[in-house]
Amino acid sequence: MGIRTGQQYKEGLRSPREVYINGERVTDVTQYPAFRRPIEAIAKLYDMKHDPRHQATLTFPSPTTGDLCDICFMPPKNAEELGKKTAAYKLFAKSTYGVMGRSPEFMNAHIMGIAESSKFFGKWGQQFEDNMNRYFEYVRENDLFLTHALGTPQIDRSKASHEQRDLFLHLGVKEETEEGIIVRGAKQLATMGPITDELLVFPNGRAFKEGDERYCMAFAIPVSTPGLKMLCRQPFVPNDDRNVYDHPFSSRFEENDAMVVFDDVLVPWERVFFYNNIEAANTMRFNADVSIHATHQATVRKLVKFGMAAAIASKLTDSVKTNVFPQVAERVGIIIAMLKSHESALFAAEQCGEYNDNGNWRPNKDFLEAQNILYSKNNEVIVDLIKQMGAAGLMLTPSGSDFFGPESENFQYYFSGANSDGFHRVQIAKMAWDFFGDAATQRLLHYERFYIGDPMFYAAGYSNRANIREWLDLTDELLAQGREQFSAKVQ
Repeated sequence: MGIRTGQQYKEGLRSPREVYINGERVTDVTQYPAFRRPIEAIAKLYDMKHDPRHQATLTFPSPTTGDLCDICFMPPKNAEELGKKTAAYKLFAKSTYGVMGRSPEFMNAHIMGIAESSKFFGKWGQQFEDNMNRYFEYVRENDLFLTHALGTPQIDRSKASHEQRDLFLHLGVKEETEEGIIVRGAKQLATMGPITDELLVFPNGRAFKEGDERYCMAFAIPVSTPGLKMLCRQPFVPNDDRNVYDHPFSSRFEENDAMVVFDDVLVPWERVFFYNNIEAANTMRFNADVSIHATHQATVRKLVKFGMAAAIASKLTDSVKTNVFPQVAERVGIIIAMLKSHESALFAAEQCGEYNDNGNWRPNKDFLEAQNILYSKNNEVIVDLIKQMGAAGLMLTPSGSDFFGPESENFQYYFSGANSDGFHRVQIAKMAWDFFGDAATQRLLHYERFYIGDPMFYAAGYSNRANIREWLDLTDELLAQGREQFSAKVQ
C-alpha cells in the first residue's frame, strides 16, 4: 500500500471502536466536534507525503515492495541519513507549530527503534522476534497511526500490581488460548488514542516485582479490537467553532488522552512480543534502540516549539517596543539561547552517534537524554519569561470580531501597538497566550513535564547511564597528584 492520503486515514477511523467522552459513546470519531480539527491536522500530515514539494523529504522506497513509505520508518545507515530524518521530522512539526507531541511521526520513529531491537524479544523465543519484525513491516507498509499505553492506573501507587484490591485493575493476562492471550484491566495514557489505528502496549520502565508476572507483557492490536474501550478525559476544546485568529493553536491541535480498558480482549499470538516476563518488562525500555529514535523525533519537535517561543517573544516585545529596555531584551536573549543550545545538542547527537548491532546509525543517547531532562525545565522558564514580558497585554485581548463590530474604531485605536493597528497587535498577544496560557496548551505544558516519565527517576537513572569517563579520569588524576605529594613527604 505505501503512504496513505489524509482521506484514507479518515476513512480508516470509521472502523467500529468504543470511545467514551463527556458522558456519551462516540460512534464516528470523524464527526465528533472535539476530534474533528485534530483529525484534519493529522490528515494534512498524510497529504504532505503526496505533495511533490515535500515527497522527497518525507518518504523513502520500501525495502519490501519498492512503494513509497514514510521516512520515519527508515533505519538510518549513517549520520547523513539521520539528518534526512531530522529534516522530515522538522517539516512535520512545523505543520503543527511544535505543539502536537503525539502526531504519527513519534510512534513511527518509536516502532522503528523497537524493531531495531527485535533481537531483544528473540531472547524470550524466536517467535517474538519474528512477531516484532512482521508487525513493524505491517505498520510501515500500511502507513498506520499508532498510539501507546505504558503506565498503570493511579489507584494505589504504594502497592505493586498484584497487590491492588482487584487482580485486574492493572492490565494483566487472564488466560492463554490456542488463538492468543486474553487480557483484562486498564492501561494509561493513550494520547490521541481515539483517532489512531493501532495501540501498542509495553511497560514504561517502572520496576515489576515477583508476583507481577501476569502484568509483564508487550503486544499490539487495532483500536477497533472487540472489548477495547477508550475512556477519554474531558476535552479542553469541546467543539470545533474556534477561529485561528483568536486561538491559533488550541483551535486545531488539542491531543486527547484516554484510559484504555481491556474487557477480556483477545490478543492473537502473532501480535504478542512477550508476556508473563518480569525481566523483559523491567529492561525493555532501556534496551539500546527501543526509545532513542523516538527521543530523536521528539527532540526535533521540541526544537520547533522552542523556535516558536523565541519568535513569539520577539514579536510580542517588538509590538509594543518593550524590547528597547535591556531587562526585556535580556529575557528574549535567554529564550533564544535556550533554542540554540537545544539545536546544538540535536546536531551533536546526530553527528556523534554510533552504529548498532544491525549496522545502522543511532543518535548519541547522552546528548538526547540531556535535552530530555533540561527541556521541561527550560520550557517552564520560557513560559514564565513570556508572562513577565507580556504582562497585562496578555489578558486584555478582545476577540477578532470586536475589530469589525460597532466600536471597531475604538478597538483599532486603543489596542494599537507601536507600529501596528489594534487588530494586528492583539493577534500577537493572543498567539502568545494560546501558546502557553489556554487550557489545551497548559495541558501540553504539564504533559511535557512528564513526557519521559517521572523527571526525578529519569535524571537519577541518567546519572548512572551517561558517559563522563573522560572527566572522571581527569578527576582521578588530580586526586592522585595530591596523594603523591603527601607520599613524597612521608618518605
